[in-house]
Amino acid sequence: MKKNSKKKKLMAAAAGLALIAAISGTFAWITSQDQRINKVSSSAVVDNSVTINEEWEPKPLVAGTEATKKVSISNTGTASVFVRVSYEEVLKHLTDKGNVKYAPTTGTGAVVDAKYVYEANDSGLDKHMPVDTLVTGYVEATNVTGLESSTKLFVKGGRIVDGVTGAISYNDEAKVVHEYTTGKYQVMNATVSVPNKDTETSNDAKDWTYTVSDSQYGYYEDGYKHTVANWAKSSLEDEAGSVTGNALLGTSGNRHGVTYNYTTTALDLVNIPGESVTTNTAQIPTGAGQKAVQADTNATGLGKSEINVNYTAAVIGQAGLAAATDNWIYNSEDGWFYYTQPLKNGVTTAELLDKLVFGSAMGKEYTNASYDLVVKMEAIQATEEALTDSTGWKLDITSADKPITKAIYDKLTQ
Repeated sequence: MKKNSKKKKLMAAAAGLALIAAISGTFAWITSQDQRINKVSSSAVVDNSVTINEEWEPKPLVAGTEATKKVSISNTGTASVFVRVSYEEVLKHLTDKGNVKYAPTTGTGAVVDAKYVYEANDSGLDKHMPVDTLVTGYVEATNVTGLESSTKLFVKGGRIVDGVTGAISYNDEAKVVHEYTTGKYQVMNATVSVPNKDTETSNDAKDWTYTVSDSQYGYYEDGYKHTVANWAKSSLEDEAGSVTGNALLGTSGNRHGVTYNYTTTALDLVNIPGESVTTNTAQIPTGAGQKAVQADTNATGLGKSEINVNYTAAVIGQAGLAAATDNWIYNSEDGWFYYTQPLKNGVTTAELLDKLVFGSAMGKEYTNASYDLVVKMEAIQATEEALTDSTGWKLDITSADKPITKAIYDKLTQ
């Protein structure tokens, strides 16, 4: 777990380690952070005294399904702490939102790179990518003229002769594909004809002689792109040791057994955007139930809201804050979910969320998409000063436009 270089690791510390006076006269508050990456396409690892606990069941992005994702926080040290949690998101999706285009590589309407050239571990960013297809149930035809390089004709069915009347009918189907690497096929459109269909001696379509023309290749224009979102500005160093406002975005590495690369180069982004504190009620929970995430909702992403977080009954709104105990509240002024009481040693919080839900209206926009939800946590010593100090969370409790922050501060310090 990373920690601020000016801060000390949370541990079973005596009261004398509660805070350390800095030469400047300010204080460096004992702080800690943790992150977990959930990929949609980790037994708990305790490497510090305040950790994210998670029960995560990875599943593909399939409409109308859900994936278990239970998140809580544990304090295994001896000092009480304040805890807050937020998200960073990375959504990889098709640039043209699942629309399929067809084009030849020569002649009228040619798109030279419509025909995919295979690359191992191809990210597919900012380049045309193939629309994959299967040939299950088909047999390759060998008597074919007009095929372009690396393309094949697969067929099934053939001629049917009625055993009683002798009547002849056909149920043959043909499929031209581009085999861009062994066993991987790009869908194509083409004209397929059987010049002598009625006189073919075999009833099996695979034995016939074919002619193929007008070949076009199916592709996703401009391939893939990434849409990222950072719900809240991090106060501590990122995974690379810099104070950027992010926890993992902009860095690469391995967190709790999950390898990731969120650098600008890997994401094909000019820069990592700053925090986006949502005030969208469709994304803000005030009780149990589903709420949208930011990445797919983003207008520069998919403009849809089919990836949802299911929050537990431990989540409350501001109206329930006064009576809250083992609860969570979202602060729309800074983007963090705050645990509503000091987290004592040996105690685990109520679960903040319990699953991800993929909406039934998830359409072609989500084709081949992958989604990473980074749950990031910050913990700080449970003192009033740590909440507002410049080396703590710097909560603004004096501004008239920060009523939620002030209410959370009052609750935590009562």
